[in-house]
Amino acid sequence: MAGVLGMVLSGTLALADDMGGGMGDMNGMSNMSSGMGSSSSSPAVGHGKGVVKSLDTKAGTVTITHGPIKEFGWKGMTMAFSVKHRSFLSSLKKGEQVQFDVIQDNNGPVITKIEERP
Repeated sequence: MAGVLGMVLSGTLALADDMGGGMGDMNGMSNMSSGMGSSSSSPAVGHGKGVVKSLDTKAGTVTITHGPIKEFGWKGMTMAFSVKHRSFLSSLKKGEQVQFDVIQDNNGPVITKIEERP
């Protein structure tokens, strides 16, 4: 019986060594994420609050006077933003207070989420 137990234990240890080496290789998988949507390729998201000054449904933009957006180091100002979905514009009104998320892409700032501020 002791011989069988010894064989089982030695086989288990060998298997554990193999798994340990294989698991160790998985630690190197962190390098794989660099080409698969890692956070470095995701745009930074800024959060703003402001007042709608105007809407341009043809251009797909909204002009907002907003406070500072610390994520981008922006001071408060009035600026036009593109919107990710033109449907956002249908629910906005001039003079409405809003809060929004914005990213910066190659064409400038783009609002990805906007809603009436409580």
